[in-house]
Amino acid sequence: MAVEAVIGSAFTFQVLFTDANGAPVVVADPSILIYHFSLTGVKQELQAATVMDAVTPAETGRYTNVYTIPSALDDGMTIYGEMTATDPGDPTNTFRVVQDVSIIASTRAWGGIPQGMRSEFVEGG
Repeated sequence: MAVEAVIGSAFTFQVLFTDANGAPVVVADPSILIYHFSLTGVKQELQAATVMDAVTPAETGRYTNVYTIPSALDDGMTIYGEMTATDPGDPTNTFRVVQDVSIIASTRAWGGIPQGMRSEFVEGG
């Protein structure tokens, strides 16, 4: 199941690189490529391969990338974050994780409640 991100808002892609036993591993060159597919199936890059940031506090194998969802994208689209890294123990081995994200309009976020502050005035009695 894809996670949701709101058009015009920041979304954090996050990955934990693990070995075959599920143990976190130290990797080299963690990066992310963000893209979507056109209606004709053509892969279109939204963000070229970019170095991912280590998390704070440090955690072995975990990296993030904050990406602002462009307002040019349409409600209901899916974007993908392809996160890769090199296994320093075997440089011929590339770790690859793809996260799919459903894009929604702000009017659909949080059950249809518009974003931002709301105020309500109640008459005292």
